[in-house]
Amino acid sequence: MSNQESFDDEEVTPALSEQEMDELDSFLMSDATTNEVMLLDCLDGFLTALACGPALPKPEEWMPRVWGPTAADAPAFVSAAQAARITDLLARHMNAIVWSLQQDAEHFEPVFDLQVFEGDEREYMDGEMWAHGFMTGIDMQRSGWQSLFESKHGPVALRPIYLLGAPEISEAEEELVKTPAQREELSKQIPASIGWIYKFWAPQRRAADSANGKAAAAEIPKISRNAPCSCGSGRKYKKCCGAAQGED
Repeated sequence: MSNQESFDDEEVTPALSEQEMDELDSFLMSDATTNEVMLLDCLDGFLTALACGPALPKPEEWMPRVWGPTAADAPAFVSAAQAARITDLLARHMNAIVWSLQQDAEHFEPVFDLQVFEGDEREYMDGEMWAHGFMTGIDMQRSGWQSLFESKHGPVALRPIYLLGAPEISEAEEELVKTPAQREELSKQIPASIGWIYKFWAPQRRAADSANGKAAAAEIPKISRNAPCSCGSGRKYKKCCGAAQGED
């Protein structure tokens, strides 16, 4: 059974509710975090890069980077319960992104910001911070992305994300992102880029999942279908990673 086929009618999208997204957004913007924290749109781009790239890292590998580049950026949780809650929301948002890409990568919907500017009544879609998060995700596994950089169409697919999110671009490239309309047009190209990138890495992800699955099966006992999933999502194993692995 494929990953896509493993989600039945009872297992609807694992996406966070609007209230949960607001809860996570509020925490990221709170005084509990530093100025280095990823806000919601940046976080979404970061997790999308990890989910559609060559290999999905474990939560303990990517989650600290959400708070900032150093250990000093770790949040000041008021309680263990709050830490568990925020960790759960982050893990579930990652799961939702993975699920959405499995279902229909070509129509993936990024979490973009909307911007308004003085003297202009129009509201512009702005994927700049989302793209910055995506580029940060690439940097976490940069050597692993090398074959995409060297492929014929990879740099073309990555271009709108690169132009909006790279920390440094050339003066000529800066001319392509000067106006809100230019940034909006590039932002509109990103979903198609994600679809291409996701498909590019699909064979390598399957190979990595297969290898990891065989290793895990040899090292640990079978997980109970009704046990909490070890990924930290808060869902039962059969409705989370067990479903993604095609277990009945």
